[in-house]
Amino acid sequence: MKHYFVPVWLLIITATLSSCKQKQEESAERPAAATSGENEVILTETQPDEQFWLAVESYAKGEYKQSADYIRESIRAMEKIESSGHANKHAIDLSIAALQQLADSVAVNHVSSIEKLNTTFANATKALAHLRLRVTETEFFNGSEQIAGSHFQSAVEHANRYISLHHYTPTREEVVILDDVALLSKRMKQGDKVSEEELKESINAVDSLLTKWETRFNP
Repeated sequence: MKHYFVPVWLLIITATLSSCKQKQEESAERPAAATSGENEVILTETQPDEQFWLAVESYAKGEYKQSADYIRESIRAMEKIESSGHANKHAIDLSIAALQQLADSVAVNHVSSIEKLNTTFANATKALAHLRLRVTETEFFNGSEQIAGSHFQSAVEHANRYISLHHYTPTREEVVILDDVALLSKRMKQGDKVSEEELKESINAVDSLLTKWETRFNP
């Protein structure tokens, strides 16, 4: 008989991703006056990551069918993102295909290690981070700076989850960059004016981090 335990690093990932669930609950309390664009950001930001978290949690308990069901729910969320018109369809398509294959394997307990889940989910969060950066630019130049700020915040959160799933602790310099970008996105969401130069510099900084980490994780 197999025995299952939850390692320390899984608890760290669970703590990171569980914040998504809290955000989803908070979003239900938003007033009706919120714009449809803002509601869409919250839905597509939280749902894939929440389902990833639940899938990892179920897998760690040996509940393979339940884990596979959560992965399939995340696929539906990714498909919704793809249909938004903003998506980098190639990257999202690759993530969806990988998630579908993973769900089929998990359902019949043909995944030898939880690391396979982490790697697949990490690649999906990286694709989402890149997507959010592109949407941030689009919304900003369309004059929707507050919506752009929501997407930018989401990009940073996806970037953080990407490295968490790889069990990587960012350097002090990397933390400063992410914190600065998070503050900028908060200012944008609050309606503060941000220059085009400042935004581009921050987007490039996050893009550079993602590229750097991808090279580190996939030498």
